[in-house]
Amino acid sequence: MTVEMEARPLGGGAWRRVVAIAVTTTRGTLRRPLNLLWLLIVPLFFGGVVASLFVPSGAPPRLAVVVEDQGPWVGPLLDGLSATPMDLQRLGREEALARLHQGRERVVLWVPDGFSRSVDAGVPRLEIWYGPRAEPGVEAARIRAVVAGLVTGKPAGPVPVVVEGPRPAAEPDRFPLLRTVFGFWAMFALVSLITQAAALHRERELGTLSRSLVAGATYGEVVAGHAGALFLIGLLQAAAMVGVTALAGAPWFAAGVPAIALPVGALLVAVCGIALAVAGFTRTSRQINAAGSLVGTLAAMLGGAFWPLDVVPVSLQEVARLSPVYWALDGLREAFVFGGPGAAQGPAVAVLVLMGVLAGTAGIIGLRRPPA
Repeated sequence: MTVEMEARPLGGGAWRRVVAIAVTTTRGTLRRPLNLLWLLIVPLFFGGVVASLFVPSGAPPRLAVVVEDQGPWVGPLLDGLSATPMDLQRLGREEALARLHQGRERVVLWVPDGFSRSVDAGVPRLEIWYGPRAEPGVEAARIRAVVAGLVTGKPAGPVPVVVEGPRPAAEPDRFPLLRTVFGFWAMFALVSLITQAAALHRERELGTLSRSLVAGATYGEVVAGHAGALFLIGLLQAAAMVGVTALAGAPWFAAGVPAIALPVGALLVAVCGIALAVAGFTRTSRQINAAGSLVGTLAAMLGGAFWPLDVVPVSLQEVARLSPVYWALDGLREAFVFGGPGAAQGPAVAVLVLMGVLAGTAGIIGLRRPPA
């Protein structure tokens, strides 16, 4: 039987049908014990485990050093840096530059020829090289303290450094925890919501999609209802993840509710659009399940879900912009570390919404194709 897929503007009755489809689909999904385990319990468990692995360990910061001076002040400089404390690794000039450009080093200290003479003259000369997107931090503060001690004759010893972010409400040293938990949820949302979009394929195979259309719901309403169900499921995942980890001490609301609400909402829009696109350009549930695992994992890894992008090669840092996870984390970072919630998150939110609209449109077009 051929069913005419009619497109009509969404009025009040249409919106009620969309909401009804979304709520019914969400309820039916979560009533299945295996779905509840896969969509909520498993991400909570692994989110907590992965977050604990990526919380900073308190180890001293690592500093690569290029030494080209042979004078008497090199030894006291390196000993002073080690005492601050810092973990020093001596490299050759070419190797250090290569590692900087590859993103394998954030900071390199260059001790040029003539450094010892400059210390004797009272004007120490050193250079600190930074990798792409790296900024002055703990290393620069400790280097300055040690060098000043060489001139004054007062060793710096251990140098406590307090990192104050531009946003005083959020502690910058807690952001890696937030990034890791959020990134893990983002990966799981991509994988699980894309695979849940296979419900459209199952409805085609079982004939329930045709019955929904015959019963009065248009093609657009059915697709919108399923997209709404995906959004609701993702929202439940996010609420569970944020709620449980907040009780464990994660400062999700230190910068205000919009700081976390905007990245979550915008990412879910993008994920729902991507899920529809994958559903539109696959033919079977098996294909969409495979695509969900691949797309979700790659997007999370490329987007910096599990490690800061500063540690990956520069080329991959640019490719990361194609991942919705990158933009979601950018919006999160803007709120907690830099500009604060609201306007500063606007560019990232806009990109995610645009991704969702474009991908969702492509998916709707793909879903209009007759089944094979």
